[in-house]
Amino acid sequence: MRHLPLYKGIQKKAVLSRNSRMADITARQRRHKRHLRGVGRRKGPISVAQRVVVTLSDDMDGGEAAETVAFGLDGKMYEIDLNAANAKKLRKALAPYLAAGRKLPAKAAGGRAASAETYTHTSLAPDPAAVRAWAQSNKMEVPARGRIPKRVYEAFREAS
Repeated sequence: MRHLPLYKGIQKKAVLSRNSRMADITARQRRHKRHLRGVGRRKGPISVAQRVVVTLSDDMDGGEAAETVAFGLDGKMYEIDLNAANAKKLRKALAPYLAAGRKLPAKAAGGRAASAETYTHTSLAPDPAAVRAWAQSNKMEVPARGRIPKRVYEAFREAS
């Protein structure tokens, strides 16, 4: 229903036909679309490509670098950007150590998996079956299966 003014101060409720209701709805939709017409649109040219230029600077003297040199020391990997002369100096300084050292496989030389592969267990644990038999013969409580308690291993080492 729509209120139609008859004369000042008095309004009468009028029942509108289906066609006039549809006309009212479409007029509201047009006003709404007109309001939103500029929203979400970009003005100006649309860029479709991007160019990124990376310039390396020498980490030693601040000039332009020619290459990135990667090396490792004490289990840590390092990278340094150097020009040709500084890279040659670094290689010359490391040459005697590289000649005397052992070369690691490429898989173990870098990356996350290297730490898992290069880990070595230095202490040798005694055979669990022997520890379990020793503990049972010395009247210690030890489970028939599963993990042997640390106190049993310590007692076994002290007795050996």
